[in-house]
Amino acid sequence: MGREYTQRLVILLTGATGYIGMRLGARLAAAGERLRCLVLPDDPVDPGRSFAADVVRGDVSRLDSFASHGEGVTTIVHAAAVMPPGAADRMHEVNVRGTANVIAFAQRWKARRIVYLSAVSAAYARKNAYGESKAEAERLIRESGLDFTILRLTMVYGPAGGLHFQKLVSLLTRVPLLCPVPGAGTARLQPVFVEDVVQAVELALRSPAAREKTYNVSGGTVLRLRDLIDQIVASKGLRRRRLHVPLALCRVGVSALAVVLPPSFFSPDALLGLTQDAELDHSQFGQECGYAPLSLEEGFARTFGKATA
Repeated sequence: MGREYTQRLVILLTGATGYIGMRLGARLAAAGERLRCLVLPDDPVDPGRSFAADVVRGDVSRLDSFASHGEGVTTIVHAAAVMPPGAADRMHEVNVRGTANVIAFAQRWKARRIVYLSAVSAAYARKNAYGESKAEAERLIRESGLDFTILRLTMVYGPAGGLHFQKLVSLLTRVPLLCPVPGAGTARLQPVFVEDVVQAVELALRSPAAREKTYNVSGGTVLRLRDLIDQIVASKGLRRRRLHVPLALCRVGVSALAVVLPPSFFSPDALLGLTQDAELDHSQFGQECGYAPLSLEEGFARTFGKATA
């Protein structure tokens, strides 16, 4: 805050301390890109200690907290978001109002280029609060008049993350013998390795074909939820038997928990996300920009340190 910026700082990165943001910042800095990172005032993480970047303390949901820090910025990578189990009002505040604020910031400083990290939830036929917030943010980006690329991510995984994948791994690790699965577990998924997400942002930034496009960023393997669970169990060397719980019973259970507990992964919104197909065809991104993600087998080998069984 208040430091002298140089003209070398041209990319504003929001969500810089997140699972994707830290890896993306490190990759961009290593490639010689010039970064300014927007970090929440109370976030204990300082990305400037991990890679070359200037750090601005602010909150995307409060434009006045970062509006004066646009000198030299020509490009924005907007990765900041609140995901489930965050409260619906906070998701709207950050994902929708925060995106509107980032657009206003770009317009004020004449930063023409923006790459927005959206999610498969924005494409669901039945959207939860997160999906609604991401779909609305996508609309704001498309109508902003900026030179945009929207990247829709499927479930992100990798060492110690992403948020929902790691929660699933933690559940499988902590609960002995059995793994509860909502319904038949037949929802189709296409998880994407975190380094493929980083590659996707790099491709969007340097590819002229990516301008004014919405691309799907998914992994190289499509599988069902129950098969993903089996592969995690095998990769971790665990012994677990799937216990399929009828969806009607799951809905009753999570609705009851929502009354007595704060927002959690065991919520109606979370259940809605787990029971919808979340596969996205990334072939257009591959053809136009060269996106080529890892297969799940390759990604799991890098995530868990060994090949899947």
